[in-house]
Amino acid sequence: MTDSEQDGGELSYECDTLVVGSGAAGMSAAVTAGHGGLKVLIVEKEPRFGGTTARSGGWLWIPGTSLARAWGIVDRPDQARAYLRHEARNSFDAARVDAFLAVGPEAVDFFTTKTAVQFDMPLTFPDYHAEAPGGVQGGRSMVTRPFDGRELGKRVRKLGAPLPELTVFGIMLGSGKDIVHFMRATKSLASAVYVARRLSRHLWDVMRYGRGMTLTNGNALAGRLAKSVFDLDIPLWLSSPVRELIVEDGVVRGAIVERKGRSVRVTAKRGVVLACGGFPHDVDRRQKLFPHAPKRE
Repeated sequence: MTDSEQDGGELSYECDTLVVGSGAAGMSAAVTAGHGGLKVLIVEKEPRFGGTTARSGGWLWIPGTSLARAWGIVDRPDQARAYLRHEARNSFDAARVDAFLAVGPEAVDFFTTKTAVQFDMPLTFPDYHAEAPGGVQGGRSMVTRPFDGRELGKRVRKLGAPLPELTVFGIMLGSGKDIVHFMRATKSLASAVYVARRLSRHLWDVMRYGRGMTLTNGNALAGRLAKSVFDLDIPLWLSSPVRELIVEDGVVRGAIVERKGRSVRVTAKRGVVLACGGFPHDVDRRQKLFPHAPKRE
């Protein structure tokens, strides 16, 4: 699959699935399609991949996973449904909730067995309102396992940076022992040694690679998904914004993508996935999908 030039000088590109956006949603869709045997292309308007995912906490809330069962936690769908009903109140959508509860655990199993994505489940992380009907003290929230950025090779330099607020001296901290040791560094010799080693390794990574290589939280999620994308040889075009969707007979057939100063007509035979964010800023679309959304003033 290479660029080809049509009459008039316009470049063309053909694939099965075009994914717009390189955050968790976009790369997850791309990896899933790639494992299904489809030819996929990811386009990203920014010069770095990872989107807002790379700056996020990297946590997922999914009841009934095999990770929970491995700890002996049995989470009944009706219990999780009751909790979601309580939290959503008048905005509870039974069909969407049932689909989430059924497919969520399957998606986790797919990514943890077929890709580089891995999660850890702290047992002491409760639901935000654990005292509510259906709430539990643990077994639903999981965090992305730390990832060695060197596995991305030179591409790690194109991974979006974490939020400074989620770092200490530039070091990305994971949950659990990282935070405990840094908080006890002045009170415990073992913690002081641990922190000193983390600082030394981070300094070495910055001098050698230009950034820390121990990726945690959302940076780890973006890094692991990117590794899965690259393992499938899925091309990822950076600095390549979509300028227009190609619509024929009421069906989206592809998009006009700006790449390296030229327009590329990307034809997607099986579909286009829009995972480029911006939904919270589209008041009209929010009102169509969510009755409780605030109206435009």
